[in-house]
Amino acid sequence: MRHSVHIQRVLAITDALYGFLYDRLNVSELKFPRDIERIILYGLEVPIVRKPNLTLHVAAQYLCVLRGESPKGRGNISDRELYGLLHVGPPCNIIFIREDLPDHIRNYVLAHELGHFLADVFLIQQLWLKTLPEQKETIERVFSWQEYDAFLEFCGLIKGLPNRPKAIVGRGNALAPETTEREIQADLIARELLAPWDAVSALFRPNKHREFIALLREQFGLPLKIAAYYYDDLERALSPKPDMIERLFSSFFYPAPPTASKK
Repeated sequence: MRHSVHIQRVLAITDALYGFLYDRLNVSELKFPRDIERIILYGLEVPIVRKPNLTLHVAAQYLCVLRGESPKGRGNISDRELYGLLHVGPPCNIIFIREDLPDHIRNYVLAHELGHFLADVFLIQQLWLKTLPEQKETIERVFSWQEYDAFLEFCGLIKGLPNRPKAIVGRGNALAPETTEREIQADLIARELLAPWDAVSALFRPNKHREFIALLREQFGLPLKIAAYYYDDLERALSPKPDMIERLFSSFFYPAPPTASKK
């Protein structure tokens, strides 16, 4: 698990974030349980909007007001209730969160939306900055949707850089093929930000399911369901059970020691 391709990508993303935050936040602000809202607001300067009854329509109407547009004509959006939503695009990158969630649930939802932002925006922006360092100010404006720069887009195309991302809002029949994988990735990033594998695996004790889940909830602020899934992943990685073939033929591979001879 720790060395899978998916986890390695998650670790690369979180390492890039820590490097970016080094001069922006005090080390004490990354202590556990972590305040994800503070990391988003002060580390990455992405605005967070709290809404009591968050739905796609509510978010769309808010964005219309920000853009100076009329919310009329947006009724064709299939509405649904939301815990959180990352909007990527004009007029700015922004995270919506349902404000009546319990604190630890809200923190996890924010970490999940931050996971989307890191994978779909931040990492791509860092690649553009590394490849075109002389265009730093323009790249920062373009990735915050303050302007469109045709020359920069052309430079990115010549260098083979990925395009700026698009938001994910579709569900059901509108679900994009890659959405499920991106949702799983956002969950893994959220989990790694809140309870890093290296820190958690050092505390893992097999056959202590309830106690360990309680520890993850108390020390790292994970929701109970997420903590339970985490325990299962740790158990598979750190206490693997022998498979059926190994159990059937264990006597051939590990013969019993000879009995002591009688005198």
